Parts: sequence; structure tokens; C-alpha cells
Amino acid sequence: MTILFSHAFRPFFLLVASLAIALIAAWGLFLAGLMVWPDPLAARIVHGHEMLLGYAGGAIAGFLLTAVATWTGRPPVSGGPLQALCVTWLMARAGAWLPGTAGWALWGLGSLLFWCGLLGLMTREVVGAGNVRNYKVLGVLSGFVLVEAMFFATSGYAQIQDACLRASLFLVLGMISVVGGRIIPAFTQNWLRLNRPEIAVTPPGFDRVDLGVVLITATFAISFVLWPLAPATGWLGLLAGVTQALRLLRWRGWLARREPLLWILHVGYAWIPLGFLLLGLGILGESPGLDRGLHALGYGAIGTLILGVAARVALGHTGRRLQAFPAMTLAFVLILLGGLSRLLATIDPDWLWLSVGCWIVAHALFIWCYTPILLRPRLNAQ
Repeated sequence: MTILFSHAFRPFFLLVASLAIALIAAWGLFLAGLMVWPDPLAARIVHGHEMLLGYAGGAIAGFLLTAVATWTGRPPVSGGPLQALCVTWLMARAGAWLPGTAGWALWGLGSLLFWCGLLGLMTREVVGAGNVRNYKVLGVLSGFVLVEAMFFATSGYAQIQDACLRASLFLVLGMISVVGGRIIPAFTQNWLRLNRPEIAVTPPGFDRVDLGVVLITATFAISFVLWPLAPATGWLGLLAGVTQALRLLRWRGWLARREPLLWILHVGYAWIPLGFLLLGLGILGESPGLDRGLHALGYGAIGTLILGVAARVALGHTGRRLQAFPAMTLAFVLILLGGLSRLLATIDPDWLWLSVGCWIVAHALFIWCYTPILLRPRLNAQ
């Protein structure tokens, strides 16, 4: 238990991977008519909430509370505070599956306690260290708290709760944009320095190009949350997709294509511009359809990046060699195949079952490969 709660990535990465399997397995059974959804809310709303604020939320907690020690030079969040945060996360996940008022109360209380607790711990670390650079992370976490409060305060108002889920999607993508914009080019440069020293690559800092991408994406996000089917929103989606693609190209990920732990991050981020373009095209089409774009962002970008980042962070922070296991390379291929299958399922529903299977097996491979690592002490760096 001491080892498990020594760093946030250890319990949360295991919990998140387990939830990923349970949620998608249950969703597949529900769609096949083999399971009755237990909550009085519409099944799609519960599914959306748990994927964005449960699955992605747990991954965000595991990464941020681990990374903040590096950012600030302070000891890692561990022990009692970390255990309490895990308990609130588990409360929320249990409440989502319990019917009636008791389940709703447990779900809402656990969700709000989790996000408030995560914001409180991050604020203590960041503000305590005077780490002004990461105040923006606190701003995004505050957004999660507000969205959760509104989601549970508007029970029975499906349109408002749908807007909350759209806001949650872009908050997760915003966190990916902030953190991914640092770690993906930095990890790539570190690998190139060791493995291809003949290539001189300096990761681009946050400059006017990045600022422009952020402003365009933020404008699209606000428009999509408030007016999801407006033509102006569609055009903003296309513009955001193009600018995000240009940002990704600046990181020159193809130079590190030999290392699965790196190419999975670049390919995972590539789902973001693709998702924005698909949303834009869906909104501007004669029959607006958001499903393809939403799943490109949810299954594709969020699912792929969570799996890729967890695989690399767990190795780095336990002193293991930063090289993908063959089984994890297979998991990366499966999560990408599953994302493509989910897009094809909008044309032919039979593809849905391949996407469900790929998702479950990919996360099961993570649990199989990483449970021994996450439960054992750190090795000396290799």
C-alpha cells in the first residue's frame, strides 16, 4: 500500500484502465440489448460523463499530481491525501451505477469532492511553490469544478447537461493542449538526442503560432458549447482543425517514428485536428452529424493519448528503460484500429463491435504489462 500511494500515477493509472474496460464493456452490452442501464438519466449522458469526467478525469489526476512535483521541486503528493482523492473518485464511479436518489447523491457528491480535491491539491503545490507558469492548469481545473456543479444542479435538463458534456470535452482537450504542447516535443527531442544525435531539433517554445492556435481553438470551443449546430461554429471547427494540424507538424514527430512510446503521442494528438475537421464538416453538412467528430476526439485523441502517456510516464517515474513492450506496441496498434473502426461504425454499425473489442484488449494489455511495475518500488534509472 505504501508503494501504491507513493505517487499519483500508480493508483490512478490502474483505476483508469480498469474503468475503461468496464465502461466500454457495459456500453457494448447496453447497445446489444443485453443490459439495462441502471440510472434514470439517459444512457448517453451517463456514458459521456463517465468517459470524460471519470475516465479522463482520473488520468488527468494521475498525471498532474505526478508532474507537479517535477514542476515545483516539492515532494510528490502521496499517502493520505492521495488515498482520499482515490476514494472520492471511486465514490463517483459507484454512484453512477446505483439507481435512484442514493446513487445520484453519491455520484454528485463524489464527483464534486474529487474535482475540488484535485484543484485544492494542485493549488497547494503550484501556489506554494510560486510556480506562476502553471496557474493556467489551475484555471482549467476550476473549469471542471464549475462544469460538474452545473451538470448535477441541472438534473432533468438534458440540453444543459449536453452542453456541460461538450464543455467537459473541450476542457479535457484544453488540458491536452497545454500539457501535450510541452511534453510531446520535449520527449521527442530527448529521444532524438540519444538515438539520432545527427539531427538537431529544438522543441518550439510557446510563441505567436501557439497563441493563435489556442485562441482559435478556444473560440471554437465556446461556440460549440453554446451553438453546436450554427454554421459559424462549423467554419471555426475547420479553421481550428487546420491550425492544430500545423502545430503538430512543427513537432516533427516522424523523426522518432522508430519508437512506439513517441509515435503514439504524435498520432494521438493528430486525432485532435481530424476531430475538429470532422465536427466542422458535420455541422456544415446538409444533415448535421457530430458523432464522427466527437468520437474522433473522445475515442481517438483522448483514449489514445491517455494510453500513450500512461505507458511512458509509468516507465519514466519507476526508473525503467523508456522502450515500449511488444505487448504495449500491440495495444497502441489496437487503440488506433479501434478509433478508425469507431468512425466507420457511423456508416456500418457492425464496425462498432471491432472498436469495442480493440478498446477493451488495448487497456487489458496495459493492465497486464504495467500492474507489476506500478506495484513495485522504483528501480535505479537505466
